[in-house]
Amino acid sequence: MLKFGPVDVIVLAAGEPRFDGSILAELEKAAVTGTIRVLDAMLLTKDDAGDCWRVDIEDLPEDDKAALAFVETGTRGLFDSDDAGLLFEGMVPGSAVVALAIEHAWAVGLVNAVFDAGVELAFQFRVPAVVVDEAYASLAAN
Repeated sequence: MLKFGPVDVIVLAAGEPRFDGSILAELEKAAVTGTIRVLDAMLLTKDDAGDCWRVDIEDLPEDDKAALAFVETGTRGLFDSDDAGLLFEGMVPGSAVVALAIEHAWAVGLVNAVFDAGVELAFQFRVPAVVVDEAYASLAAN
C-alpha cells in the first residue's frame, strides 16, 4: 500500500503582487479537508532595484507562522537555495514568486486501487484551468 499521493510543484508568478490572503485561505481550506497536503511553500520577491529576497516560514513572526500552520512541518525545506536561485533568474524587478509543493492526498485511495489492480500509469498531463474554462465556453457557444 502506498502512503502518499502524487505531488505537484506549482510556481505562481506575480508581476505586480497583490497578495490579499485569498490564496492562503484556499490552500488552507483544501488542506483542512484532506484534499491536499501542502508539503512546502517558498515566497520570493525581487524589489525594484533587483535585490532578491526569500521568505522562509520559520523566519516569520509567530502570528504569520500560525497563519501557515497548514503547511506540513516535517516536509518544509523541500525547496532550497538552488531552487530559489533558479527562480530568481527569471524574475523581473518588482515581482514575486510563490512556489508550492502540494501532495494530492485525495488520490491515495485511487492510487492504491490502481496499483492493487495491477495497472500502471502510462501517461499523465495537466490541462490548465484557463484552457478548461475556454473549452467549456466554446462548447456552450456551439
